[in-house]
Amino acid sequence: MQADLLLKARLLVDGVQIAQPALAGVGEIYKEQVHHLFEYDFDLHHSHVCPTEMRLSNGSVVQVRLNSRSPFVVQRTGETLVIVEDGKEISEIEWLERPDFYNQKTSTGIPMTQIAELVGEDCIAVSHTNACQTFANGKQCAFCNMNFTPKQYNDVLVKKRAAEVGEVVGAAFNQGVAHHFEITGGILPGNREIGILETYLEAFRETTGFDHLPGSAIMTPPDHLDDLERLKRTGLHGVGFNLECFDPAFFKAVCPGKEELIGYEKYREAQRAAVDIFGAGGKVFSGFVAGIEPMELLLEGVQELAEEGVASVPMVWSPSSGTRFHKHPPPQAEWFVEMSEKVSSIMVRHMKRDADVPNPKPVRCVGCQNQVLIHDIIQSQLRLFRSFAA
Repeated sequence: MQADLLLKARLLVDGVQIAQPALAGVGEIYKEQVHHLFEYDFDLHHSHVCPTEMRLSNGSVVQVRLNSRSPFVVQRTGETLVIVEDGKEISEIEWLERPDFYNQKTSTGIPMTQIAELVGEDCIAVSHTNACQTFANGKQCAFCNMNFTPKQYNDVLVKKRAAEVGEVVGAAFNQGVAHHFEITGGILPGNREIGILETYLEAFRETTGFDHLPGSAIMTPPDHLDDLERLKRTGLHGVGFNLECFDPAFFKAVCPGKEELIGYEKYREAQRAAVDIFGAGGKVFSGFVAGIEPMELLLEGVQELAEEGVASVPMVWSPSSGTRFHKHPPPQAEWFVEMSEKVSSIMVRHMKRDADVPNPKPVRCVGCQNQVLIHDIIQSQLRLFRSFAA
């Protein structure tokens, strides 16, 4: 497990190069990148189709982050794809299969890949608005390239009609390739997001036929926190309010627009209010761009949030193109492995505590978390536990 986990961390931290023969079938048989929200690559790649994820030999799904300076190269050997480092084959991989709906268009004639993306093996992901108002005055989060990405690629619409998004989400679920969804977007002026999310979620209910919506909304805290009840009434399973950095000083320095427009304390209040409304057991979470603040501060935050019923999702960060942190060195892969193991221990302890919570199923899973390590660790621990219990 440790070797596989370290390899996943290294591939995320260092990115990969891809030899031309290894690209055969990408965009036809295998999923190509669809920039539904961000650009995660070190290098832009206008000239060719790029795969979005790879599956390691142990089944772990890893996001592809192109980097022309990476020590890793994906090559084709016969019918097999392998990762090569310093001339040595270190692992076989697979690209992920391309879903049928990637070949379809909406009833209005828009390619479905311009509306949403299948992330990992089973999560349909969509952004209601591919723009954030913090970019207007240069106070966007330092790791974010949301407004940059649509200028580089024409594959995703900045604004999408709820009915069109509903069609795509419905197709993904009805074809059996999606088991849950995630909806998010940039910070919008005023208190508009709640109404937009309601409209989209109702469209999801109509096209899927679901009473209970198996997914989450990653959102900005609304002005009135009791408005979260409106999302609960749609059948939404959970919500996320991403702090990005737990320490308030780091939050302010890294996310100046979030601090100015919303404020750190508002995010914390929203997380607590959401637990009261949606419940614990992984239904409310905070994403973290791990590697920016010291590990001990992040772990303090994970512990504090867990005690409140809020799960933590620490992403393995690397400096994407078009961000203020581009070319800023992240921690080494070993740092991310150690951090993720410690976070997982905290999470597992509180999962046991929340075992009596009705329907404690988290809103994210190992199949969709292509840039996170903790789900791989927790799944491995659960397998080990079941083997001893058998």
